[in-house]
Parts: sequence; structure tokens; C-alpha cells
Amino acid sequence: MKKHFLFCSLLTLILSGCSTVNSQMNKQMNKQINKSPSKKVTPIVHQTKAPEYTHEMAEADADDQKIKKETGDSADIDQDLKDVSKKSDHFLLKKNTKRMEYWIDFFAKKNRDRFQRFINNGEEYRPIIESILSSEGLPKELYFVGLIESGYYLTARSHAQAVGPWQFIRGTGKRYGLKITSELDERQDIFKATRAAALYFKDLHNVFSSWELALSAYNAGEYGIIRRIMKHGTRDFYELSKHKYLPSETINYVPKVLAAMEIINNPRKYGFVIPKKDKRLFELSHLAPAQKNLSLSVIAKRLNLPLDLLKKLNPELKGHRTPRHFAGTYYIRVPKNQNFIKLGEDSSLTSLPSSKNTNPSSRKEVNRRTAFIEKTLSDAKIMKVPGVKIEKTHKSQRIVARHSFSPKVKITNNPVTYKIRKGDNLTEIAKLFDVKLSKIKTVNRLKRSKVMVGQKIVLPDTRKGIYTVKKGDHLTKVAKDLKRPIEALIKLNSLKRGEIYPGQKIIVNMD
Repeated sequence: MKKHFLFCSLLTLILSGCSTVNSQMNKQMNKQINKSPSKKVTPIVHQTKAPEYTHEMAEADADDQKIKKETGDSADIDQDLKDVSKKSDHFLLKKNTKRMEYWIDFFAKKNRDRFQRFINNGEEYRPIIESILSSEGLPKELYFVGLIESGYYLTARSHAQAVGPWQFIRGTGKRYGLKITSELDERQDIFKATRAAALYFKDLHNVFSSWELALSAYNAGEYGIIRRIMKHGTRDFYELSKHKYLPSETINYVPKVLAAMEIINNPRKYGFVIPKKDKRLFELSHLAPAQKNLSLSVIAKRLNLPLDLLKKLNPELKGHRTPRHFAGTYYIRVPKNQNFIKLGEDSSLTSLPSSKNTNPSSRKEVNRRTAFIEKTLSDAKIMKVPGVKIEKTHKSQRIVARHSFSPKVKITNNPVTYKIRKGDNLTEIAKLFDVKLSKIKTVNRLKRSKVMVGQKIVLPDTRKGIYTVKKGDHLTKVAKDLKRPIEALIKLNSLKRGEIYPGQKIIVNMD
């Protein structure tokens, strides 16, 4: 999934070892709250470590020939070896395939040390994540998606600017209520980001009625999966994979999640250790209101806390202060025994704030969540497009492909040429236009992924189409009728504010 642009530096301190963090925190929590704030605090120096790039597990790819070679099997690598596909409760089909075995080997042997670090990170947050998922009526196994996406490094960042444990791009994060400004990025807050991810997963499942397809959309985007369902007339993930109708990364995405589940559910079999944690850092903390534009150093001194512990508890903050521009009261996360932060002459609350965001079951919140369907589908009048039918029940909606339909487009035999603009990167372009990054590099003879502003690149596996704008058209309608992301049309045609006019000729990328 299925990301986000401005994001704080990966130099955010990763405290070395959870045992050290818990030890320091327990020492502080045993101190009396009413100690003088002016008392000298001995600084605690933690050994800093250059953070690793954590998105490689999700981005790792392998073509069928490579998998067949390494598994020593030339047969159908997606065939269930035991021919017993069972559901994991109400989650994914348990398919034991050669493709899944390849990824088990990839995690357990080729990337053993890194995967163990991912496991260790995940266990620090797992109770929080599973609790939020359960509160939304979702399978707890969705925890493994975040493990593959980021290894639960809260400050993880992909080449496509996806940020945080759930690797949200900016647009999706904002759509699900996460604040992303020059001062803070809530994609890095494990509580807020997980709740946003839960709402996103719920909406994806409502659309596709299949966790395999929901995870595919999380990886490749909703529009891309919808378009393929309509084009190829099947809603079976394994059928779409078998015929290579999905991008290679997406074909391998579900097997990766299954591989992670298999390893962590049977750690001894694969030589891994699941750490036992009696106390977890974030479980020993709570939120307290803080003055805006207040230095974290000042807060740390007033609470007699190590500054880097306070930063560790508040990874959403990009700088060293609470945000200056924030609607309402800003709440900072502190150890539970620290019941107040002096705000001038006032003192803060001792309990968690009652916020609209903390009541996900409210009618307003439910309406906001279900608005996703209208936002991605109904705005485009997709329910009225002859190529697709949406069946409704009182709980969900599902897509049934009937036949393909599109407005009149003059299609050429030439591929689309795209001009690089400021802020573009190849990974984002590949996902936006639904082409393989490796093919873009091959066709354009690019040795690296770096591109320059103004550079023109050919988008492989596309055909250039020309659509003439008609009276009454607006860009949202055109994008939905053509079954193309509106962002792709804006970028291809350099449209300012998405404005079009009758008679205008718009370039369209066709499959």
C-alpha cells in the first residue's frame, strides 16, 4: 500500500536497547514528583547508531525464475503444496506455496539479523497495535503488515517519502486525520498512525471484501487494483497473480505477510527468539497537555527526565519544541508518574485527554470512515460506469466486474513520455503510472534512480492516448471515467489547480 513527503531526520535518536530505556525510566519513575525542577540532572549519554533503511523488506522483489531457481522447483510456485487453503481465523488464506517458502528463506536466512531486529521492535508495540486493531473489529494479524512495511521503526522512511510504522504517504495520512506540518508528523506516532491504518484497512476491506485484495491495494493503491479487477474480470488475488495482472511487488506482498506470520508463530523452528517484555516504554506513559512552542529541554528539566527519553516518547515532533501552530490543546507524552507540566501559572491534566479522535465508534467518525468509499469511487460516478457494479449490504460494499468501458480516446502506438518535475522521484512515478521501476530504468538506460528536473523519461508498458474535453466535463469526472488517478492526469498535463476546458486535449496513459 499501498507515501509521505516532509519528514523529520532519521537522526532521531534510537535508544540503544529496550532494557536500557526501561531501566532509566524505572529509575526516574521511582523519584518523587515534587523534586525541585532546578535540581541539576546528570545527563544520560546514549550511544547513537546510524539508522538503517527499513523499507527494503516491503520493496524486496523477486521474479518467478529467481524463485524457481532458488527453491529448486520449476512447477507452479503459487500452487498450494498441501492443497489445503485454510483461513487464518477471518484473515488471509493459509497457502503454503513455493513463493511463500522463498520469502521465509529470505527473512530467516538472508536477512536473519535484520528480521530479528524487526521482531524486537514489533514486540515493543505489539499490544498497543493489536488492541487498536481489535477495537476496530479487525484481525490482529494485520500487525504483520506493519512488520513488513517498516520493521516498526517509528521514523522509517521510504524512497517514495512514505513515513512511519505504517508507511503512509502524505495524502493518505491526511485523508485519515493525521497532521503533517513543518512542526510535527503524526505518521510517526504509534498510537495515531495505527488508528489511521486501522481505519484505512477497514475501508479497503469494505471495498474489496478480501484481505488479499485489501493488502494488495495497501501496497499498490486502490485505483490500480480496481482497474485490474475490472479489466480482467476476476476478484481472486491468486488468479490475478498467476496471470501476472498485478505488479511483481504486489504479487509477492501477501506471501511476504504469510511468511512473517509463519516465522513468528513458530520462532523456534526458524531459530528466532521472541523477547519477553514485562514493561514497555509506551505502556508506561500517558498524554498530558503542554504549552505551545515550549522547549522540550524545559519540559525535561521540569519533570527531571532525560531529554532523549522525552524525544523517544514523542517521535511525531520534528524539532525540539512543542508545535507553535496547533488547533486546540497540544498533548505531549510523558511517563505515567509525571502528572503535570507547568504551563505558566497553570498545571496540566493527570489523565488522558477526551478527544474526538479517541472515540472511533462515534457516529461522526463512522461517517468519516465510510466517506472513503465516496471519495475514491463515488466521486467518479464509478457506480454508474457500465464496467463495474457495486453490491451493497448493511455492512460493506464489494466490486463485481462485468465488462470494460471507457470514453472515446484516440490511442497511439507510442508510449507516454513524462517530464520530471520538482519533487518527483522514480519510485513514486512508477506507482502512480502503474509501471515497474526496473523497467523504467531499463528502457531509459538509467543506472540509478536519480533523475533531474526537466528530464524526459519513457513510461514502459503504456500507450499514449488523447482525450478531448467535452462540455460539462470536470477533471474528477474525466479521471474516474477513464479509470486513471487524477494525480496522473494533473502531472502528465501540467494542469494548474486541476482546471480543464471544452476542446482541450488531455494526454492519458493507457495500459
